[in-house]
Amino acid sequence: MKKTGEGMFVLFIFFMFCFLCAFGHPCERQCDDGSEPLKCHYKFTLHASVIDCDHCQRNATCGGGSCEFSRKLALTINKKSPGPTIKVCKGDQIVVDVVNRLPGSFETSIHWHGVLQTGTPYYDGVPKVTQCPLTPGSSFRYSFSAENPGTHFYYASSVSQHADGIYGALIVNEPQKYKHEELLLIGTRNYALLSGAYGAVQGALVGLNRPIAKIVLNGKAVHEKLDEFDVTEGETVFRVINAAAFDCPVEMTLENHVFKVLNVQGADILPIYVKKLTIYPGERYDMQIFLSGEPCKYCQMQISGLHKCGQLEKLKTIVRPAETREIINKKPFKTLSANCTEDSNNYCSAQLESPDSPNFEFIPDLTFFLSFGLNKVSQVSVDDVEFRFVLNDIEYYPTFLDSGDEDPTLAPQINTVSFRPPSTPILTQYEDRNEATECETYANLVPSAANRPPTTCKSAPYFCECAHFIRAGVNATVKLVFKHDGISNEAVAFHMHGHKLYVANWQQAGREGKSNQRPICRDTIVVPPAGEVTAFFKADNPGFWLLESRAGHITSAGVGMALIVQVGTPKDIPSPPTGFPTCRGLKPDDFIF
Repeated sequence: MKKTGEGMFVLFIFFMFCFLCAFGHPCERQCDDGSEPLKCHYKFTLHASVIDCDHCQRNATCGGGSCEFSRKLALTINKKSPGPTIKVCKGDQIVVDVVNRLPGSFETSIHWHGVLQTGTPYYDGVPKVTQCPLTPGSSFRYSFSAENPGTHFYYASSVSQHADGIYGALIVNEPQKYKHEELLLIGTRNYALLSGAYGAVQGALVGLNRPIAKIVLNGKAVHEKLDEFDVTEGETVFRVINAAAFDCPVEMTLENHVFKVLNVQGADILPIYVKKLTIYPGERYDMQIFLSGEPCKYCQMQISGLHKCGQLEKLKTIVRPAETREIINKKPFKTLSANCTEDSNNYCSAQLESPDSPNFEFIPDLTFFLSFGLNKVSQVSVDDVEFRFVLNDIEYYPTFLDSGDEDPTLAPQINTVSFRPPSTPILTQYEDRNEATECETYANLVPSAANRPPTTCKSAPYFCECAHFIRAGVNATVKLVFKHDGISNEAVAFHMHGHKLYVANWQQAGREGKSNQRPICRDTIVVPPAGEVTAFFKADNPGFWLLESRAGHITSAGVGMALIVQVGTPKDIPSPPTGFPTCRGLKPDDFIF
């Protein structure tokens, strides 16, 4: 009888597995008005896994030739990269148990890009800011409301772990939003693991200038069996996410078609039709397709890399339109990009407009000037850098720092300082912080350098790494002026945690600035080359929130171009749940996160 009972249990588990494979997660459903919200539970186990030959085309030779990436080591979620797509309805409760089974001493955490975390700042997933990092073998439960609808995604806060494969899509649907939709999750694949000691062994920390090998779409690359799409023109909505960890914008086109852009990062816009769409890391677009030329049964969609991905092979897949409902002939068609010059063939992404005027007063209580870019710094010594890795008695440093070179080197900075995480999680262990490593940019001052900590930093032009803050009271209207001042001719994307930004003004290359009377809310903005962007937000979500440029991240190193936005005092911030983990001095000086 006991064996029979065990057999029935195994059979039950098998059928439940088959059910989930066939029908997906129970929270992945049609969202209806008045329906009760669900509690949506997921388990993410993080591994280092060998990605096998599942995606190779049948005529490819596994282990070599055109499928040379078929046996590469990657960091995975449930042994897959990208990880599971979380698809829920607005108002659902998302619960994710993350188990760290990564090798060696890999610490980790997960950030939920686009989720505002109103009232739950301790689940934002930024190590040493909102939580302790997950040590090897440990687990952590994230639990937050799917409050703001839209196309979002998640990833490891460690940029190298994100680049090595820990990322996935997060969709929060609304009732009657889209009838049919398809996901285009764009990422990258590396030549080798970039994380921790693996990165040092593979040379990622000692001058590998081309860590990115391929652009991937829904986890599949060129010469693999790419996803193809059967769609209805003017009805099917593509949710497009650029989830690349590094500075890898992409351009998208579709043969004989234009894109009708409907929504940006969860905000509806006045629709525009574009022939080419440029998407920066962290950006998301919802769009439909419309015929603009001769009909095609097998229309080629092309995704091309820019900046660090500019030399990569283009990714091409097939879209099969079911029928043609409307032909758009608004020629010449424009490109949507971060280019904000007087180009009549281009839409500047900063000028996208909301259908309605915002319920927001653009009169700032506080103004912060943020000058950023790659700056020349004098020779960097061991004492100046927190992040150092020792392998076989050889010291490895972040690739933007060359301690053996007497000439000035380039460091990603905001107001002349590079970002260093606090010594302990500032959100939950405020009293334990080390104030000697903190610096601050003050409000309402003309553009100036951050106030450097005197005991740990020399004055400019020497390199300074500190926990950089700007501070605002609860419900203050905050104005941020981003100015691209460094040695670079590329546009740069910034992501704001915990709040969304209204882009009110912008200018590029010394041209007269322009304003937007109906700006949209977005968590990721793009500052044009040699340009300036003015953005506003209401500081109505108390907490410690990261403002970061993923383009400023350097392989296996510190964040670089980032700072912490403190909203309110510690007394204003919601208390973490009972038993929330604490930590002190977990990260040794010779540990790279």
